[in-house]
Amino acid sequence: MSQKRRKVRAGVSLLELMVVLVMMGFLTYALIYAFVGGIDLERRQAQRQNEENPAARVERRVSRLLTEALLSEDTTDLKTYFVAATENDGALGADRLTFTTTAPGLSLATQESTDDFETQHEQHGPQGGVTEVSLGLTPTGEAGSHTGLFERLQTPADGDATQGGTEGVLETSVSQLGFQFFDGTQWTSEWDTLTSGTRRLPAAVRVSYTLTSDSNNQVHTFDVRLPASDVDANNPITGTTAGGAS
Repeated sequence: MSQKRRKVRAGVSLLELMVVLVMMGFLTYALIYAFVGGIDLERRQAQRQNEENPAARVERRVSRLLTEALLSEDTTDLKTYFVAATENDGALGADRLTFTTTAPGLSLATQESTDDFETQHEQHGPQGGVTEVSLGLTPTGEAGSHTGLFERLQTPADGDATQGGTEGVLETSVSQLGFQFFDGTQWTSEWDTLTSGTRRLPAAVRVSYTLTSDSNNQVHTFDVRLPASDVDANNPITGTTAGGAS
């Protein structure tokens, strides 16, 4: 019986080559589409942040600073504090709050820098550790014609709760501001760990404010719980203490 033989051709056919090229084209298109989509997403997120309403900006920033509030239990430590003051009419509560917090943390420039400590300190200023934050409608320094909610930051906190650091306008449209503090049993507008003799953080802070952009003078209010506080209904502030409660 005769046996048919067939030749085995080595190599790649034109059809196979075309299939590979088409697949590579699809993959390239997918990668380019994903890259462009990622860039567009970042652009839209940045745009949304820029267009974010003033209320959201204020609440996000103030909440972050308060959430990381820090107070040493050492009665001789005057570099950590939580002090409220009333500088104007006090209609919404204390209108100045100065406290120490770890919230600002390290700047992005410092995190990415490979320079030694001295060089970073010279270029970017002190970073990390405890920062003094002061929030109020009255600037500590010269503000010129600027108005609104001022934020003063000083790193590290130096024990002087009345000055120092750098100051800027957090939100120009804030027209009224008030802070109240929960002492475990009630809300109070008074808190001063430097003069009260009691070094405890309030359980929560209630922030109230109005915006010039609101035609009906609406009062915006939000509460921020302070995780580092040991104050609650079972362990309230008692006697003549930080909150002025008894």
